[in-house]
Amino acid sequence: MKLENKILKISMVGALFFALFGIAWGWTVQSEMIIFDGLYSFISLALTMLSLYINNFMAKKELDKYPFGKYILEPLVISLKSLIIGGMCLYSLIGAIQDIVNGGNSVEYGSALIYSIVSVVGCGGVYIFMKEKGEKISSEMVKVEASQWLMDTLLSIGVLVGFVIAMILRNTRFSWLNVYIDPMMVIMVSVVFIKMPIQSFINSFKEILCVKANDEINDDIYFIVKEIEKEYKFEDSISRVSKIGGELRIEIDFIYNEESKLKDLDQMDCVREKVYDAIKHIDYNKWLNVSFTGDKKWAI
Repeated sequence: MKLENKILKISMVGALFFALFGIAWGWTVQSEMIIFDGLYSFISLALTMLSLYINNFMAKKELDKYPFGKYILEPLVISLKSLIIGGMCLYSLIGAIQDIVNGGNSVEYGSALIYSIVSVVGCGGVYIFMKEKGEKISSEMVKVEASQWLMDTLLSIGVLVGFVIAMILRNTRFSWLNVYIDPMMVIMVSVVFIKMPIQSFINSFKEILCVKANDEINDDIYFIVKEIEKEYKFEDSISRVSKIGGELRIEIDFIYNEESKLKDLDQMDCVREKVYDAIKHIDYNKWLNVSFTGDKKWAI
């Protein structure tokens, strides 16, 4: 958790720099695309601060008050972040359409090009750092943070390409198109990027609803449980797995009968230990409950 907080703080510093840099530079050269980029960084900063606060809150052990932990807060925060980023994309899209209707927007493309190069290199570097760290510590919050930096990097690349095209057109008979390039870039970026927060919202909302974990994890645990079922000659077994934030909630029920190799409490604990050892390789915190019953109705 401390490492996660440290990574989020690095992201926060980066977002603050690019927010101030983007808004100030965009205002100077009168580019709505650069202002959009800066506003995105500013919103990312606010959302990272929220993630950091929630992360610290989740780190406090309060089992008497939260008996099942606080992992539900993680998908809730991700859902909120996704809604805000999606709303920003929609707002920018509407504003850019209005600019085109009103005759476009004149931009100083030479200065804007300098901003684009700095932004691509800087945001790309932070994205690579965040992605590697997120995968290393298996943190959903850091992974979502990395996806925000990926959006910012792609946004900057889009800005760079658009401004290069504008500079090429500047001395041609198509120079009249330049006033439309800036709002057109905002439209294209908004349309492309809005898919990311939508997908992120859907995934996090599924976790809030305790939808089953992905097929890879489910199949892995199902195979482990069925192997133990055969070994102990259980009549049947039922496993339920859902992912909530950084935690897997695993519920396993073994149905035994007279032929089952399960006679006392020690053997039950032995089965639990086998399940626990077999799923250690799955890189999430785990809430595991293994139950035994002679009547299947208690397992359904």
